[in-house]
Amino acid sequence: PHTEPNSVIVTGSFDEWSQSKHLQKGEDGFKGTAEINWNEKITYKFVVDGQWVVNNQEPTEADNSGNVNNVRTAPEKPSAPLSN
Repeated sequence: PHTEPNSVIVTGSFDEWSQSKHLQKGEDGFKGTAEINWNEKITYKFVVDGQWVVNNQEPTEADNSGNVNNVRTAPEKPSAPLSN
């Protein structure tokens, strides 16, 4: 049987849960990028072949409705280097 997913989407607060970020399949799995603001906390999930799942190896938290989502906070914006 075929165990590799055919379609993986990452979606969350960064795209208003619109399922807009389709990941590309490569030799090392599915990969993609999403822009988030500096120091912004986002929640997200993956949609794998139509099934909503979290990555259990990444931090999770429940939302106000009890849905468990992955959570990530972007780093703070680096300070501009001082001019001499």
